[in-house]
Amino acid sequence: MSTDDLRRELDRISGSAPDVHLARDTWERARRSVVRERVAVAAAGFAVVAIVAAGVTWLPDRLDPPVADSTALGVPDRLYSVPDRMSDRDSDDGRWLRDEVEDDVTGIEVGAAAWLTHWGLPVVVDASDGDYHLLDLPDFDGNNERVADLAFGDPVVALSPDGRQLAYSYAVFGPDSDTGPIPSGVRVIDLQTGKLREIPVEGAAGTAVNQIEWSPNGSWLAFAGWQPYTWTSEWMGTASGATVSDSTIVGRVAPGATQAETRPSISDDGGLAVDDQGTVTWSDGRVHVWDQDGVTPGPEDDDQGLERALGTTSDGLAVRLDADRGGVDLVSADGTATRVVVIEDVLTSSSLSLATDLMSSDRPTVERPEPDWPWSEARWQVTIFLGIAGMIALMGLSSLWRRYAPRASPRNAS
Repeated sequence: MSTDDLRRELDRISGSAPDVHLARDTWERARRSVVRERVAVAAAGFAVVAIVAAGVTWLPDRLDPPVADSTALGVPDRLYSVPDRMSDRDSDDGRWLRDEVEDDVTGIEVGAAAWLTHWGLPVVVDASDGDYHLLDLPDFDGNNERVADLAFGDPVVALSPDGRQLAYSYAVFGPDSDTGPIPSGVRVIDLQTGKLREIPVEGAAGTAVNQIEWSPNGSWLAFAGWQPYTWTSEWMGTASGATVSDSTIVGRVAPGATQAETRPSISDDGGLAVDDQGTVTWSDGRVHVWDQDGVTPGPEDDDQGLERALGTTSDGLAVRLDADRGGVDLVSADGTATRVVVIEDVLTSSSLSLATDLMSSDRPTVERPEPDWPWSEARWQVTIFLGIAGMIALMGLSSLWRRYAPRASPRNAS
């Protein structure tokens, strides 16, 4: 077939084909469809950007390796307070409610720092990785919410200088708690084995220990407390006409001993220290020195007191809380104080103890990650609200899409 024949055949076919009529608004509808597609793509892009932005703030602590400038044991250069919600208690029996509170201390092995939260929950920071351990210690007297709330209770924990032992005040509340003396005193728990050493301190109704200090080499313990006339699971009190100062004591515990020596005092909240020979120094308005020859009181009305020391470094420098209790200072031989630990927020630094054997003048602290606590109820509520709002927004967009999406028009053939 020649080119002319082909052209004539095509003209004949086109002449007999039906006419196609397009609706006048076809172009306009197509343009609106393109706009809707672009809006949908932009919205999806915005959502992806928002999710990525949120993920950037949430994921680093979970994906990045822990921050640590050394694999060796060390005291963190920052200590963070524990959120109050982690100290939640059961309203009926007062037990700790959070799953994060653990009763096995052997996962720590060596602690770097220890203290009590505002609500009396023991905290130990791991010296190897900076993890925060919340502890349910056996018969810790702060486990009894009433004791922790009473003005004279003041439970206490104290970490040994090498970080391997934790001393704490204990009280055993059992079926005879309201009629007989409360077995109480000081316990020492080994963080590597979980083994307990119990040092009972007898009193009329027991002894509520509220200060514990270690000697620099961790061999001796000194403590202070008071011996209530009445002590039950619900109440502590003095005898009629007596005051707390009539029943306060100081005590010391020899290396490895399970019995304590005690001496009377007129205050249980003054300065307290013990050296490696067992000499105890304390202040109750005057300074007393208790050595192997007995107690030697200082002059009357001596209000010098004792500044609480956290211990000494492995090379002999003093470690102390600074004046505003917002940090820990390293004190050089000439008296120059250098802050080496920053205490964040409202950590109850009055109960703070450090593993000072892990500190030295050339390496006082190490960098550790900030603890990553589970979300609060408020944060979960906000997250759920935003999730529901996002679902509603998507449903609205879907509804609009169905309403304005182009519909296929019937073929208009002639």
